[in-house]
Amino acid sequence: MHYKRLISSLVSITFLISCGSNNKKDDISDILDPLGIFSNGNNDQDKTFSLKEKKAVHNLFLTEYYWYEQVIQDIDYKAIKQPQELINALKVTPPDVWSFSMTKKEYEDYANQKTAGFGFGYTQNFTLYMVRIDSPAYNKLQRGDTILKINGTTATETNIAQASANTNRETTFTVLRNNTQVNVTITPSDYTFKVSLGKVIPHNGMNVGYLRYDSFTGSSVDELEKIFTTFKSKNISELVIDLRYNGGGSIAVASALLDNITNQYAGQRQGYLDWNDRNKEKNEDFKFEDAGDRDGNELDMKRVIFLVTKNSASASELVISALKPYLKDNIITIGTETHGKPVGMSGKVFNNNYYFLINFMVRNNADETTPFEGIPATCEAEDNLSFQRGDSDELMLKQALHYIDNSSCP
Repeated sequence: MHYKRLISSLVSITFLISCGSNNKKDDISDILDPLGIFSNGNNDQDKTFSLKEKKAVHNLFLTEYYWYEQVIQDIDYKAIKQPQELINALKVTPPDVWSFSMTKKEYEDYANQKTAGFGFGYTQNFTLYMVRIDSPAYNKLQRGDTILKINGTTATETNIAQASANTNRETTFTVLRNNTQVNVTITPSDYTFKVSLGKVIPHNGMNVGYLRYDSFTGSSVDELEKIFTTFKSKNISELVIDLRYNGGGSIAVASALLDNITNQYAGQRQGYLDWNDRNKEKNEDFKFEDAGDRDGNELDMKRVIFLVTKNSASASELVISALKPYLKDNIITIGTETHGKPVGMSGKVFNNNYYFLINFMVRNNADETTPFEGIPATCEAEDNLSFQRGDSDELMLKQALHYIDNSSCP
């Protein structure tokens, strides 16, 4: 299935932002500028794309970029008007389809889970596949709705985008829901959203923990802690993590999620960041927390089932990969192969722009990486939009429950 749009100001960020920091206590500082190179003396809020900034970014490509040896040496700076244009001109494609830039405000909004609009994503035929938790559309529109009209006019990408941009102006959606036309009124606005939702599913005499997790943002750690506290109190015996639209985020947050999944490997390495041959001194491990740092809600899972699609990328793949050396064949993926992004970036800031260029390969404790082709599915399953996520009859979750019962695919 082709997932086309997420209706908010963070379309590209949500699916393309990638692994940055491995510092659990101060995630933002490491992502922005761990060495202080770009911030030092340059933070004058000049919003023009200056020659000085262009040269600095080019130098990053020639030094810290993972594929630095393939970067072109000469470029016509005058022809470049925007940061992303420069990145597109310099990045090595293939394999790099990820390096990108964003403004400070875009980054801060992303990190703090803030945006504007309606808060839903739709497919090519305008069928909703996701509604952001706590967005204006949440509990009004739902996964599986097909948008027919916007304010009485046949739905198009253009008029949906225009309505989304008209914040605080009421919009009426005519949607097809369960073969019935329904009118739903929503007012797009600035909003703060959540990226996780947990529930405990009673199943054949056991409690199954289900975690929907949409993005590895720093602000989501508190959400995860509350959910795992509930899982712990309900004594779950199986865990299903739904990463089907999770395009990644912070390595620090991925590491924190790993800590909550298992408490059996205190101090051991979850994985490491492997920089290019000019920057090996920057290689760094990320580890399971020490026993003395635990807060008591960590689980001891012997098996974890992940629901994944081609939109499951980066930090999502890192979590799956990091668990494999420890839980081995008890790491199960249901859906399709994942995106295939074994690399990450440590961002740099210059004036008003943040630059996220591929810097390192992410490897697990067995020195393995995610294949560029993606992690293959243990059991293939369609992302069926006829049911809500977390519904035991939804096809991917249904297969997960079948696997729990039978240790095999349907």
